[in-house]
Amino acid sequence: MSTIKSIDFVSKLPEFDFNNIPAMWCEPRHLRVFWDAVSIITPEAEKYIMRSVRAYLNDPIVKQNPWLEQLIEEFNAQERQHTLIHTNLNKAMGIYEIETRSRLQETMQQLTKNLSKIENLAITAAMEHLFFSVIKLTFIDTGFYKDESVDEKVKRVFLWHWCEELEHHSVSINLLQAIDSSWQTRVKAAQKMLTKFLPVCVEIIMDIEKFYAPKHYRMHAAADIPKMMGYFRKGLGVTGKYFDTSYDVIDAGEWSWAYIEQWRSELGFAAPVQIIESGNIKLAM
Repeated sequence: MSTIKSIDFVSKLPEFDFNNIPAMWCEPRHLRVFWDAVSIITPEAEKYIMRSVRAYLNDPIVKQNPWLEQLIEEFNAQERQHTLIHTNLNKAMGIYEIETRSRLQETMQQLTKNLSKIENLAITAAMEHLFFSVIKLTFIDTGFYKDESVDEKVKRVFLWHWCEELEHHSVSINLLQAIDSSWQTRVKAAQKMLTKFLPVCVEIIMDIEKFYAPKHYRMHAAADIPKMMGYFRKGLGVTGKYFDTSYDVIDAGEWSWAYIEQWRSELGFAAPVQIIESGNIKLAM
């Protein structure tokens, strides 16, 4: 038997203004490049995540638990909106061409095609935990969401996205835990992340550096990438939790509740955070 816990959440879409977003929308260069990359990566990453979770809609563990089925539907509804809005944001920031010429779409489709359902779910859980780490280590801990140099229009998109990301971040991880609780499965997923997903992310970062400084992009990348990696080195305790099969991001993520409630209120969705859980999950045999 297993229990799956999550936050009670729904998809919510505020109105965004994509007009006249400045090219230098964020003063710290390495953070601007980092968040440009995150926005470019989001559409294809979210499509892959949706495919991987939807693959379990007809699995007994889901069909026997209508609550979990509804949770997955809401999860996908949020992810669909993230895909759409970040595509529009990328166009407004002038970086959409980097998205279209990257290898990310091909890479994620190959993973879906060539790997098993459980392998894709494990990679999805790893990606969701990576995004969870990104929010904590580079958005909240750095005070980025309070930085007055950040363009308010761009910041609003990320506040909305990360509010929803914090809401649903446990869905894929707990689904994986209920189906396959082995740490070996997670190690294999991390290996695929390192060899397939992250190299394409680095290529995107290099393309963004070239976008801002065509003649000196290698020099800037040499300075910016170590700064980006520094956040994750300092937060190994957060990023490494993916390999702990007893880890429950709901219980361990209490630091995030205040932010979720604050952002929900700012976005006109002021319902307090409610942790909900399924009582009697039957594992698929």
